[in-house]
Formats: sequence, structure tokens, C-alpha cells
Amino acid sequence: MGQSASTWLSPAPDELLAELRLFSMEAPDSYWGARAAARFHWAVNMNNWNPEGGSEGEEFRLLLSLLPDEEQQAVMQYRALQDRKRTLTGRLLSLRACAQAIGDPDFEQIQISRTRGKKPFLHFPLASNLPNFNFNVSHDGNWVVLASDSLHLVGVDVSAPQVERGDREDETWFQDLSMVLTESERETINSGSSHQERYAIFQRIWSAKEAVAKAIGQGLSFGLERMEVTLPDLPQEEGLGGFVLSAIGLSRSDEREAKRGRMSFSPAEGKEPRHRARTRKVDVHIDHWPRADWRVYQEELVGGAWASVALGPVGEVVDADGHFRTTFRLPRLGGPASVEELAAQARKEESARWLSEAQGFQMLDIDTLLPEEAKHRLSELRVRSLAQ
Repeated sequence: MGQSASTWLSPAPDELLAELRLFSMEAPDSYWGARAAARFHWAVNMNNWNPEGGSEGEEFRLLLSLLPDEEQQAVMQYRALQDRKRTLTGRLLSLRACAQAIGDPDFEQIQISRTRGKKPFLHFPLASNLPNFNFNVSHDGNWVVLASDSLHLVGVDVSAPQVERGDREDETWFQDLSMVLTESERETINSGSSHQERYAIFQRIWSAKEAVAKAIGQGLSFGLERMEVTLPDLPQEEGLGGFVLSAIGLSRSDEREAKRGRMSFSPAEGKEPRHRARTRKVDVHIDHWPRADWRVYQEELVGGAWASVALGPVGEVVDADGHFRTTFRLPRLGGPASVEELAAQARKEESARWLSEAQGFQMLDIDTLLPEEAKHRLSELRVRSLAQ
């Protein structure tokens, strides 16, 4: 992959500007929400959904019935309830993202296909105002996340801490996974003063690599060792203590507040959950080439999981059958840096909708992923259950 061909095979800027102006880049007003950009960054905490009766209960079965038969089988092939919950939630997130993108109140028309590399995409109907709409899903530990974009390839990955994954907090992972890390990455990880701190740094590096590989459509088969991730925010703190605090999403002020016992890691009752950690940009090299045309943003979620979103040129997708590529109406468009150059030549009011700025994840409950009728049935089911 190395250096992107888009850097030297790009069409004339005036041609791309004319094409960009044909699309509003917004999902229409619908049951799912007001007219807005279709750059969804959603996260669902599995600790907040505990269906009565587990995967054999009425609630789980109701939500499962919203999926096509083959997707239902994919969910139920797992034996553990947590795996079934995460897989079902990922499918519902995908359906809601597609439904909101096209302005459809339910899932009946939506056809989601997959490339040979298992990257999901909206096959039909296409979103008329979102020329390159695509999405990606990831889950690990207690979290299921989705990211979408209307212009660029998008990949997302979430990496949970060892304790959340049910693993022992030890160093065995470093030996097992060192072959996918560069020497510089190993040095960065080893700068941590405890195994928890070293693993927190590893989570960021791993999730960034996975997000890029998933955006391309290859996942682990891409070869994570081909990438090198740099975390520019780490050296900006003072000393190793600051280095570690930054890696796990805290600042010096956070540390002082925690020592005083005043830091709260849970939202106050009646308020929307907010993240203390800021969204961070990381740098990526692929095959030793710096890839400024790829953007990777990261955010720490509650509990110490790290989520990464990668955005890159659609021309770099790996799609053996070519079906995913046919959904792109702007296939010649470069990555975020290329679009920023185009935006500089346009009026600010029209170019703002083209720019992929860093944004945090929106926390969603399982209920918000459901069409109106299913949500109503779920509400009735829960009321009936409480009355028993």
C-alpha cells in the first residue's frame, strides 16, 4: 500500500469541487433525528442492557427478530450471552446507521452486504445525498461502537483493558503480540511503569492499527506489522508520570482531583454521559511511508477502553468482488487532507460540511437503535414484566 496513488493520480480540483457540490452530505430529517451530517460516532455499553431471560428471553428475541435470518444465525452461533449481546447490538447499530442515512423509519428495505474481507456496507438503497457513505463496527469488553462517514473510508476499533476482557492482568500479551509492533512502538509501550499502564498504551496502538486495516477492508489479514503508530500527545506531558497519565486518558489536573477524592467517573443522575478524555489525533506510517492522507482519532471510553476511528481515501479499499466500490459516487476523492485542500478553494459555508473534524462518541441505549414499532413493543414487554 505504501504511498497513496491518490497523491499523484488525483483529478483536477475544479472537477472534484463541482462533484462535491452535488451532494448535501446530510442525512434527511426522519424518525431517527433531525437533518444532520451522517458522521455517526456511537457507543453502547453492554453493562446497561441486561435482557430478562438472557438470549432465550422475550426481550432478546424481539430485538433478534429485527435481523434477517442469516444474521440471526450469526448472533446465535455464539455460546456466551455477552458475545450474543455484542453481536446483536453491532447489527442493530449498523441497521440504524443505514436507516438514518437514507431517512427510512424502519429496517425493511435495508440490504447490508459484505466484501470478501467481511467489511459491511449498505448495498441498497443508497443514500442519495451521501456519495460515499460507509460504516464500520467493533466490539470488545463492555463496548460496541460504530463510526460512519459520507466521503471517506471509515474503520473503527475498540480495545478494552484486560480486566474488562476477562483476562489476567499480566505481561503475556506483549510476548504474544510483539511481532505486530515496531521497535519504536515497543519502546513506547515499555515506557509505562506498570503492566496496566503499558497495556493502556498498547490498546491505543492496537486499536489505531485495527481501525485503519478495517477501513481498508482487510482487518488482521492486512498485516498490522506494516503500520507504525505514533501517539503525539504522550511526550507533551512532563516526565514519565505525565506520559502514563496521558496514555490512559487523564491529565495532571485529573490526577489532583482524584487524589482529593473529588473526581467522578460516572455521570450525575439525570445528566447525559460525558467523557473527561479529549479526542486525540495519532499519526500513522504504512510500509514506512507517512500517511498524512489518513486521519486517526482516538477517545477513551468509560472503564478504560480506547476507541479509534480511521478515515482514508476510498480508492484504497480492498474489494475483490467490486460490489462495495459500486456504491461510491465520488470514487476519485482523496483522504481528509485532500478534501481540506479543496475546501480552501470554496466558500466557508459550503465547505464546512465536507470537513471531517474530530468528534466524540455519542452514548446510546439499546432502545434508541429500534424502529418505532419495535420500541413500542419493547416498552410494553418491560411494563408487563414489571407487573408480574
